[in-house]
Amino acid sequence: MNAPAIWILFPGICAAALYFLRRWTRLTNLAGISIALLLAILALAVPIGETFSLAPIPALSALQIEDTWVFQGRRFILEDSSRPALAFVFLSLAFWFGGASAASTNRLFVPVGLGIVTLLNASVAVEPFLYAALLIEMAALVSIPMLSPPGKPAGRGILRFLTFQTLGLPFILLAGWLLSGTEINPADPEIVLRAAVMMILGFSFQMAVFPFHTWIPMLAEEVHPYSAAFVLFVIPSAISLLALEFLNRYAWLGTEAGGYLVLQFLGALMVLAGGIWAAFQRNLKRMLGYAAITETGQALLALSLGFSGVIPADPAGSVPLVGLYFAQFLPRMLGLTLWALGLSTLQTAAPGLDFEHVRGIARKMPAASAAVALAHISLAGFPLLASFPTHLALWSALSVQSLPATLLSLIGSAGLLMGALRTLAVLLTGSGAEEWQVLENRRQLGLLAAGGILLFLLGIFPQWFLPSLVALAGG
Repeated sequence: MNAPAIWILFPGICAAALYFLRRWTRLTNLAGISIALLLAILALAVPIGETFSLAPIPALSALQIEDTWVFQGRRFILEDSSRPALAFVFLSLAFWFGGASAASTNRLFVPVGLGIVTLLNASVAVEPFLYAALLIEMAALVSIPMLSPPGKPAGRGILRFLTFQTLGLPFILLAGWLLSGTEINPADPEIVLRAAVMMILGFSFQMAVFPFHTWIPMLAEEVHPYSAAFVLFVIPSAISLLALEFLNRYAWLGTEAGGYLVLQFLGALMVLAGGIWAAFQRNLKRMLGYAAITETGQALLALSLGFSGVIPADPAGSVPLVGLYFAQFLPRMLGLTLWALGLSTLQTAAPGLDFEHVRGIARKMPAASAAVALAHISLAGFPLLASFPTHLALWSALSVQSLPATLLSLIGSAGLLMGALRTLAVLLTGSGAEEWQVLENRRQLGLLAAGGILLFLLGIFPQWFLPSLVALAGG
């Protein structure tokens, strides 16, 4: 038995099996949650590369899970240091699946979601690592049935998403091919410059960096909010991990080609652009897309801090700068999930989700409206909410390196906060004669309330999650 067979091959087989069981939506959801939780528990409990026993079963008294699986000449490696990351990935997946039923997603959400995460896990484990770009492209292709169910024509946002993902692939592959010859001795500045340009173009296409961001608000407006938020979280996260692998493998690239300065500029530009557009947006689904743009920008800013140095943190002592990139995962996921669940609930009463259609809807759906506003404000970095500790740490570290980039990031976050205040005002504005009602069902009320409480708990007690997420940098 080997680790890739457990955390890559097995969930891939389960995704295929759940696809054929998609008619039974409740069964599929429960199976998806159970599989994700099982794999998370195995990642926490079972060591890789060490002998362990499952006493009191004699036949299982001396087991060992290898870390390598060879398939068609390609190696997939999951070392013991990867177990915390695997546990976080599958716990996050169970979290997303847990809200799928309440959000009324299409029946392909669970099998396709499990398949996407399987391909992204494979992209992290594959050697040579350039094959990761191909696997991420496959994940983008697999996501299409989730975004545009069979029988429904694909919208412009979906087509543009797929186009930009495909356009970025050859640039990343070419950059890796150029860099492979200079890994040991980066002596040719011309090759380094070409590789840097190719890498920047490739990741700009795939991460929707300005001006290639236009598909994000279009996609968010066209498809189901919960499915859109899932794709906007997992795909950019995987691509940014691939960018981190480039910077980690070719550490000299950031110095000689100004890679970290370019990341810093692009990240600040994305946060600024997303925040300004969100401030003047009048469609709640498009506003979710602009928030995803700002979050991708925050991730790029965290990556631009580099691998050296620490920043003061309380109570963790000192946090490696690159650890801020991993620390953003949980607040971002919680904010996007709660926001998407709230929008999915509001959509049952206001299909358009324009300001004109949701005006005063908080009197009918107070829990969903509160969830949308709280998640929006949290992603803007408002104090006492989940994203504030990571935003504050990022701004503190970034101000030491670049004050203009810090100011641009603050302006973008202020724009996102302005959009949240406008949304809250519209949701609450209505005829005074209207009576307050609660149209959400019990499942929706429970999940929305739990998500809102989690936003406050993680904002008030960041020590509950910051050390564990920062430790993912070691894997």
